[in-house]
Amino acid sequence: MKHPTLFIIIVLVTFFSATAFSQNTNGTKPQLFNSFPSKINCTEAELSKAFAGAVNQNINIAFSDNFLIDGTVTSNIVKYNNLQTVVIKSPLFADAIFVLSKITNRDNSITYVGRIINKKYFDGYELRKDNFNNYQLVKIETDRVMQDCSHN
Repeated sequence: MKHPTLFIIIVLVTFFSATAFSQNTNGTKPQLFNSFPSKINCTEAELSKAFAGAVNQNINIAFSDNFLIDGTVTSNIVKYNNLQTVVIKSPLFADAIFVLSKITNRDNSITYVGRIINKKYFDGYELRKDNFNNYQLVKIETDRVMQDCSHN
């Protein structure tokens, strides 16, 4: 009679242990950009420089607030006549990826969208326009913008 009870206890402990270890703890990731402000101003001139970079070329993009993206262009693709996307991998930020897209609108104005993300870190930046139509990199939590596509 003692053996079935012991067996059930072992199975339950194993089940609860497996469940506890499989849970994703978001708070354990370190912050990559903790020494930088929550908002970094960007000029359209600096953003446009990224699109001149060729694949495997080193490129520097200097934003205000002493924030510099220095890395290698890994992709520079013109998808449509109104959409170009460049990807820059920056060893300065633990190989974080800066994805920047340039959209040419129907009135020939330009809109930029982008993110700086490293999956191993808690924080990143998203390019947004403020109320005065100025671009800013705004700090984000990477787990809130990246989908977990793993199936366990």
